Amino acid sequence: MNIRRTIYKTQVVALFLTAVAAYASADKIELSNGDRLTGTLIGISGQLVEFDTGYAGLLRIQQDHVTTIESDKRFLIVSDDGSRNAVNFAASIDVSSIQMARSDAEILLGGASVLSNEVDLSASYSTGNSSTQVYLLTTESQLTRPESEHVLKSAFHFDVAEGEQLKNQLNVNYKTRNFFRDKWFYALNADGFRDPLKAIDLRVAPTLGIGHRFWDHTYSALTVEIGVAAIFEQSDELTSERPAVSWELDFTRRFFGGRLEAFHEHRLLTAIDDGFVFDSSNGLKYAFVQNISLNLLANLKHDTNVPEGFDKTDITYVTGIGLTF
Repeated sequence: MNIRRTIYKTQVVALFLTAVAAYASADKIELSNGDRLTGTLIGISGQLVEFDTGYAGLLRIQQDHVTTIESDKRFLIVSDDGSRNAVNFAASIDVSSIQMARSDAEILLGGASVLSNEVDLSASYSTGNSSTQVYLLTTESQLTRPESEHVLKSAFHFDVAEGEQLKNQLNVNYKTRNFFRDKWFYALNADGFRDPLKAIDLRVAPTLGIGHRFWDHTYSALTVEIGVAAIFEQSDELTSERPAVSWELDFTRRFFGGRLEAFHEHRLLTAIDDGFVFDSSNGLKYAFVQNISLNLLANLKHDTNVPEGFDKTDITYVTGIGLTF
């Protein structure tokens, strides 16, 4: 009997200590009416505080109804004055002055950097009356710091039909944005493109410009850039250098608690003497499980300077799987 009582008391104490540890590690918010909630802070955007309580599900609380937030996790916080800091939430932080706070599925580097990665793959293969192979691989890595962002993108598109190559394109783009005033930033881009089927051995276009982020929160983001560029192109043993003007727009909209994402991005690179290149990517991403999404994409590329016999416009529709980590 004494042994049973001892085991029972030990189990009760263990459950109590587990509950205390869980409460201590949980995020906490206090409302203007004095209520306190424990759970997991998702983020702040659009004047809403997203808080997952577990027992009541995901709550979206008006930001002006929240007085304090406490969390041991590190968040990238953008204040109304434009300052950007990667810090832990403490009760001393003025919640009303926060424009956005984000901590997605990113990996924290040191004390002030956030890294996110995405890989998308689409492929098809058929045999029989016709033999085709289609591959589209895209990657994106973004490093976010308190006053800057660094984005590296790549895309490889390869099509074969009846043993004949229809597409063999490689595109690599790196951009950095350094914020200097509220939502304004300096932008430095470097874009590399290769399409041997169109006799483009290599096209490199470095760009220096300025941009503005109109908004960036959990459910929507809009950023534009404009700058001056130089186009260096090598094709069929010919080399050319042309000054150009660049325009970029990135827009994202999320629905259903962020599970469905619609996006549009485009870039217009106009040579001052003659011709232009227009790239556009549009699509939907649906996260059916954590970190894995089903993607529907439509990519368009229009190039006015292509060899005779080639179409100036390429449009690709693809369905694939995306992985974020």
